[in-house]
Amino acid sequence: MYHLKSVIISILLLIPFNLFAGKEYTFSYEFGQKGEGDGQFSKKLFTAFDKDGEIYITDTENYKILKYSATGRFLSEIKGTDSSDFRFINPTSITIGTDKSIYVMDWTLIHILGTKDPKIFNYGPCIHKFDQNGFYVKSILLMELNKRLDTLEAATPGLDDEGKYALIIPNGDTKRDFLLTIDSKENLYVYDDGFIYKLDSEGIRIKKFTISQPGVGQVIKPSDITVDKSENLYIVDEIGNRVIKFDSSGKFLWSIGSYGDESGQFIKPFKITSLKDGSLLIADKAKYLKDFLSTLPKRLHDPTPQYEGFSKTFRFRIRRIQRINENGEFTQQLLIPFQRETEDEVGLILKGIDSDGSLYYLNTEKLHFRKYTPKSPLFSSMFQTELKLRYTRDIHDVEIDNQDDLDADLYTKSDFDELIIQDAADAHLTFSYDFNEDLRVGISNQLTLLRMTDTSYYRARDFEDFRGTFNQDDKSTELSLDNRIQFDLVWVRDHSIYRYREARLYGYFSTIRLDFINDALDRTNYRYFDFFANLSDWGGGIKYDINRSFKLNFEITHFFGKNNYTYLDETNELYATGMQQADTIRAFLYLFGFF
Repeated sequence: MYHLKSVIISILLLIPFNLFAGKEYTFSYEFGQKGEGDGQFSKKLFTAFDKDGEIYITDTENYKILKYSATGRFLSEIKGTDSSDFRFINPTSITIGTDKSIYVMDWTLIHILGTKDPKIFNYGPCIHKFDQNGFYVKSILLMELNKRLDTLEAATPGLDDEGKYALIIPNGDTKRDFLLTIDSKENLYVYDDGFIYKLDSEGIRIKKFTISQPGVGQVIKPSDITVDKSENLYIVDEIGNRVIKFDSSGKFLWSIGSYGDESGQFIKPFKITSLKDGSLLIADKAKYLKDFLSTLPKRLHDPTPQYEGFSKTFRFRIRRIQRINENGEFTQQLLIPFQRETEDEVGLILKGIDSDGSLYYLNTEKLHFRKYTPKSPLFSSMFQTELKLRYTRDIHDVEIDNQDDLDADLYTKSDFDELIIQDAADAHLTFSYDFNEDLRVGISNQLTLLRMTDTSYYRARDFEDFRGTFNQDDKSTELSLDNRIQFDLVWVRDHSIYRYREARLYGYFSTIRLDFINDALDRTNYRYFDFFANLSDWGGGIKYDINRSFKLNFEITHFFGKNNYTYLDETNELYATGMQQADTIRAFLYLFGFF
């Protein structure tokens, strides 16, 4: 009869954490929510900030402007549907003056004097101005709308304020985008259909100039504008992947940028802000995927699909902000990592950058803003750490009884009884740091301590040989310590999910200390065996993705060490002793591929 009892006691302590070095962005707070009530908004939003950091949001679909404090507390709103002085039709771009006056781009209907039955209206762009308390001041027209600007062939039917049939003549494409900003002298700059209109705070035109000039070429798609402290104007060309600078009179000064991932290059830049120190921040649509492979084991019955095998992959989506000076020279690249597994960090869209360089991202699902502030913390959020502590105890009780021996202890006493107890303690510490979107360095240390005892009882007749008769019950004790340190450097060669390639340089060093002792339990039996090993192993290599189908791996390893053993027989005589030594170097070259 063979009988096996096994008891396993396992305690697993898992401590994954991210520590937050260099200047970077850290999460500050979130504000706002989806809806139509006070402090709530819909999806189409435009942002602006005043000198005190207060936040202004144009909610196009709900026809209102919302104001929040610098800490995200809702303060007030301007509604443009129940006012007799003005009415929001399609409010979009917004900017705030130094006196906290509010300016917002919109459309307006102007009755052409002398027309009736039906009345004829010009439909054109305007800027609504409000004071710091949100009271309506005036509407500023970009062009003269009191006289007919086009033939009636372009007119569309509508209703006047009395509900009567009227004709409306649109001034150009009513779906076109406008860009709006303001300088320290309260001069307004409006981009409209290839032109920049410069107006004073009362709406009087100071200048009108085209942005497609000699030396500039064709500006394809302006996506944002800003003015620095010297009243220079900057325009971001999203399709041209560049930034263009004009002086306050509209004279072209310089243009920088081209398509690409390198410093000073852009991939569809869409947001620009002038900071208080005169530098500029430019956001583009470049994004990068970086994976951090966790050593944490899969949880039992875990239903989440991101857990695979015995590890989990934490995926980061990294966005970048580039800083340039007023001469167009690249000075800094800032990276903002978002975790794919964190619900609030999925689907974020950058909607605004204030003059302190803080970023405002909109969660497109929950419709709330998340503010990220530039800081210089002790530890970087690009610095990821993971600590795994595990203690495991295995207990195996083995009983064997020979049913054919016809002894008096049948079914009551085993012929052989063995108890194995194994205690294992494991600590795995991993550090990794993303220098940028391409380079990651990592170092890990795994320390394993193992202690095992194996106690055997032989119930049969005592063993006898030429040395005599001895009880062979014994106990084996094994104690081992395994320490491994590994260094990794990963260079992502191509971030595209269809052409992803990386190169990995790695190196490791490990040591193993092993002490094994076997000792007889009976006091008359002096049998004793002692085995001690001191082993080391180091190696390193390169893994390189030639393309998606072929990978190259070169590795070199060096194994060396020695062991000593001593064996005393049952009579306490030295039976054997010795020493073994190893020193082996191996080199491997692999080429993996599929067709």
